[in-house]
Amino acid sequence: MGKTHGSLFFIALWVIWCGRNEFVFKNHRENTHTSMGKIYSLLKSCEAAFMPPHSEVVTPVNPRLVSWSPPMEGTVCLNVDGSLFGATSAAGYGGLIRDHNGVFISGFYGAANVQSILFVELMAVLHGLHICWESGFRRVTCYSDSLQSVNLIRDGVSAHHRFANEIFSIRQLLARDWEVEINHTLREGNACADALAKM
Repeated sequence: MGKTHGSLFFIALWVIWCGRNEFVFKNHRENTHTSMGKIYSLLKSCEAAFMPPHSEVVTPVNPRLVSWSPPMEGTVCLNVDGSLFGATSAAGYGGLIRDHNGVFISGFYGAANVQSILFVELMAVLHGLHICWESGFRRVTCYSDSLQSVNLIRDGVSAHHRFANEIFSIRQLLARDWEVEINHTLREGNACADALAKM
């Protein structure tokens, strides 16, 4: 069995298991097209993540060298991302929290019913900040690869914006007694959160 087939088997098994749990615990049955979209998306992510270093890859004209940067000591780093699963109606978000040494503290992922990349990007920030607050972290640097969501959170929106409730909730969280920075990062620096968003 080749690497791709082996990965495909375990990814399919994982998606089926998650779908079974959704049905048993939340009484939500996922359709086959949604499951296939998740399997395909996760397979592509795994193939990209485990590509041999000497494999033939088309190098961009202006390559961007991007990697994860640790926060200052005493600060945790929250990386978040959202994802849409192709032509299916499924969307997800996820993220992870690491300390200043890069040690994994916590991770999360969730599903959304709204077919909007902006919505799931905002939900990732909101959910991640809730977890940080509830975990007692009071110095947080949050990274998202959605420049639009970062700007909307920083600048605020009118009450008529489509996602005003989510943005207001994030800004209310930010107003609490803690230090939080919301920063933009490139996709290449947010690969772990991207993988969680596709689960």
